[in-house]
Amino acid sequence: MTAKSGYKPVTHIIFDSDGTVMDTENIYTDAINEIVVPFGKTYTYEMKLRYMGMPAMQSAQQLVTELQLPLTPLEYLKIFDAVVFRRIQNVQLMPGVRDLILHLHDHRIPMAIATSSVRAAFNTKSAPHRNLLPALHHVVCGNDPELGLGRGKPLPDIFLLAASRFHPPPEPSKCLVFEDSPNGLQAGIAAGMQVVLIPDPRVPAAMRSGATQVLDSMAEFQPQLFGLPHYDTCSKFEFG
Repeated sequence: MTAKSGYKPVTHIIFDSDGTVMDTENIYTDAINEIVVPFGKTYTYEMKLRYMGMPAMQSAQQLVTELQLPLTPLEYLKIFDAVVFRRIQNVQLMPGVRDLILHLHDHRIPMAIATSSVRAAFNTKSAPHRNLLPALHHVVCGNDPELGLGRGKPLPDIFLLAASRFHPPPEPSKCLVFEDSPNGLQAGIAAGMQVVLIPDPRVPAAMRSGATQVLDSMAEFQPQLFGLPHYDTCSKFEFG
């Protein structure tokens, strides 16, 4: 199957997790404000746009500095982890995610997740959807030992690492990234991959620049545009 005009055919899919696969971004916003409000500070959406997709330590360092919190980054992260883990016990999937993953798995399209979240947090968030995880070839997390310190999004490293772990590894140009954040978008572009951006409606137009396609929901995605099998009437394979 060939791709439609304006899009290049792909063979592999790499999903971001937070805000793309799992409905967690509001959880993180509320958690951060739970921490900073007692200090008389507010975590605004403008700040969130800059921090979305960053590794935990990098965002903690910048947040502590920007808000002048009386905490070290490590102290902040310890509190953050405790607050977040309390809130992520029953995370839901974003619209269209389950159908797309099952559809692509039906057609044996290799898929992976590349998330800035540490492995423990990802395991907790994904627990309600463990029957869907076997559809993925692998998951790369932000604390992966092969990711260098300070090499998180918007740098391309995590997407390139995710691509390298397919067997056999595809060329980056054959990978399609799904992202919701401006930092993730820039990481995908820097990796030489096409990027489908599914942003929060508040993300400014300038921060969507460079995306191969911008959608309101993954439910709107048309696989055939990228040379992937179109949705059909075959029954979805259920795991577990």
